[in-house]
Amino acid sequence: MVEPGLISILDAFASPILVAKPVREGSVTTDYELVFCNKAFVKQIDTSFSKCHYFSEFKDRLSVNVPWLDLADKALNKIPTSPIVYYSEVSKAWFKLSMNGAQDDLVVVSLENVTTIHDQDVELKQAAYTDRLTGLPNRNKFNLDFPKSIETASFCGNKIALLLIDIDNMKNINDAKGHIEGDMILQKAADVLNQFNRNKIFAYRYGDDEFMVIIERSDSVDSLVNITDTIFESFILQDLKVSGGISVYPENSEEPEDLIRFADIAMHAAKKNGKNNFTYFQPDMQRIFIQKLNILNKMTQAVLSSSFRQVYQPQFDVKTGELRGFEALIRWHDPELGTISPSIFIPMAEECGLIIPIGNWVLNTAFETLAYWQKYYGFKGVISVNISPIQLKQATFIEDITDLLAKYHLNPKYIEIEITEGIMIDNMDDAVSKMKILKDMRFKISLDDFGTGYSSLSYLQMLPLDTLKIDKSFINDITGKDGIQATITNSIITMVSKMGLDTIAEGVEKVDQFDLLKKFNCHIIQGFLKGKPMDKELCEQYLSGNHRALLSLENEKIL
Repeated sequence: MVEPGLISILDAFASPILVAKPVREGSVTTDYELVFCNKAFVKQIDTSFSKCHYFSEFKDRLSVNVPWLDLADKALNKIPTSPIVYYSEVSKAWFKLSMNGAQDDLVVVSLENVTTIHDQDVELKQAAYTDRLTGLPNRNKFNLDFPKSIETASFCGNKIALLLIDIDNMKNINDAKGHIEGDMILQKAADVLNQFNRNKIFAYRYGDDEFMVIIERSDSVDSLVNITDTIFESFILQDLKVSGGISVYPENSEEPEDLIRFADIAMHAAKKNGKNNFTYFQPDMQRIFIQKLNILNKMTQAVLSSSFRQVYQPQFDVKTGELRGFEALIRWHDPELGTISPSIFIPMAEECGLIIPIGNWVLNTAFETLAYWQKYYGFKGVISVNISPIQLKQATFIEDITDLLAKYHLNPKYIEIEITEGIMIDNMDDAVSKMKILKDMRFKISLDDFGTGYSSLSYLQMLPLDTLKIDKSFINDITGKDGIQATITNSIITMVSKMGLDTIAEGVEKVDQFDLLKKFNCHIIQGFLKGKPMDKELCEQYLSGNHRALLSLENEKIL
C-alpha cells in the first residue's frame, strides 16, 4: 500500500498517476493490482476507472495500443523503456505514458496530457506538407510519397505514371495581370486536379506554377493514357492552358529521381511543340536533352572566353547593283561540337538568359566594325544588327545602345536594327515605345522574317519601320509553276512600297529569282547569288576595290 504521507504528495500532482503491484501465480506475473490513483487520474481520465482494481479491467478501455503488462514488467525489473503517446477515446485526449519501478515491488504509472502539444505538432506537420495557396500537398509531401508509391508498385507488379504539369505563360500572366490573377489561375488548376484525387490518383503542387500527379495501380499503359487524357481535357474545359510531361514506371525507369527528370524533359518537349499538350517521355528525348545541356555548358564557356565570331552578308540594290550594306551575323564553332547553327544556339541562349551578354557582344562588335570601315575604307553603307526580344526588354537597352554610339562616334543613320515579331509577344507597348525612340534617334528599323507570323500585317501599322525583309521561305518557290508564291510576294512588295517602306528579299540564290524580284520592284536583295556571309577581313578586301574577294555564286561561275 501507499503511505498516507506519500498519498498527499501524489494527489498534489496535476498529472494522473497510478500505483500498482504485481499479481503472481507462482513466479509468473499475471496481472497488476491498482493500489492507488491520485485525484488528477480520477478527474482527467474517468471516474469509472476508480472502481477498477486490476490492469486487466481497464487497460483495453484506456487504450488497446499500450502494452500495459509488458511495460509494467520491464519497469518492475528496472529495464528502461521509452514513453508511449496514445489517444484516449474515453477522455478524447492524447497522453504520454511512462512506467517506473518503485520500492516495495511497486510500479508507478504517470500520464501527461499532451493534447495541445500533439495538436500543434500535427498543425506544424500539416503546414510543412501542405501548400497554403491551393490546399494541395506540397513538394515535401510528394518527396515522401513518391518513393513509397514506387515500392508498392514494385511489390504488386503495377505501373505508375508520373505527370508533371506546368501552367503555360504564367510569367506573362503575372506581369500583365498581376499576381492576384496568377494565384487565381493556380487555385483553378488545383480545383481541376482535386476532381481526380482518389485512392490511386494523388496531386501535389510541386513548384511555382508546376503540379505533380502520381497515378498508381494501373495494369497497362493504355489505362494510364486514358487517365492523363481525361486530366488534360478537364484543363481544356476550364480554359486553362497547360503543358505536361509523363514518365512511366517501370518502362522508363525504376528510380524516382529518373522518373521525375524524365517527366520534366517530356514537359519541356511539350512546351517546345507549341505548348498546351501532354507528352509522354521517349528515350530519344534524353539524348536530345543531354546534347542541349552540353551545348549550354559550351555556350557559357564561349561567352566567358569570347569564342564567337561575326561575319557579314552583303546586301545589294536591285536596280543599280550597288552595295547597300551588310548584315552582321554571329557564328560559333566549338572544337568538340563543331559548327553550331545560330538557329540552334540563339533560342537556347534566349531560354537561359545568355542572349544578353551574347547580344551585347554582337552590338559592340558590329558598331566597332562599322566605325573602323568608315574611318579606313570610307564606307557609307548600312550595317544591320539583329536584336533579340529579350534584349529589347532590358530596362537599360536604349541607354546601352546610346553609350555604344558615343563610344564609337557613330551616326545612327548607318545602323539598322533588325527585329522579329517576337518583340511584340510579352509587352507590345514597351516594344513599340522603344522602337519609336530608336527611330527618333535616326536608327533604321527593319522587320525580319516577314510572313512567318500570323499577325504580320497588323505589326506594319504599329511599328515605326523603314524596311521589311521578306522571308526566305517565300523566295524559295517564287518561280514555281503554280505562281502562288510569286503572287503573294508581288502583293507584299506592292503593298509595302505604297506604305513608303523598302523591301529586302532574303535567300536569293538563283538568277530567275533575282529577275522576278527585279520585275516586282523589290528594292534590295540578300543571298548567296550576290554575296555569302564573309569574315571581316574579306569584306575589307572587297571594300578596298577587290571585287573578286566577294564570295558569291556569281563569282564562283566567273572563276
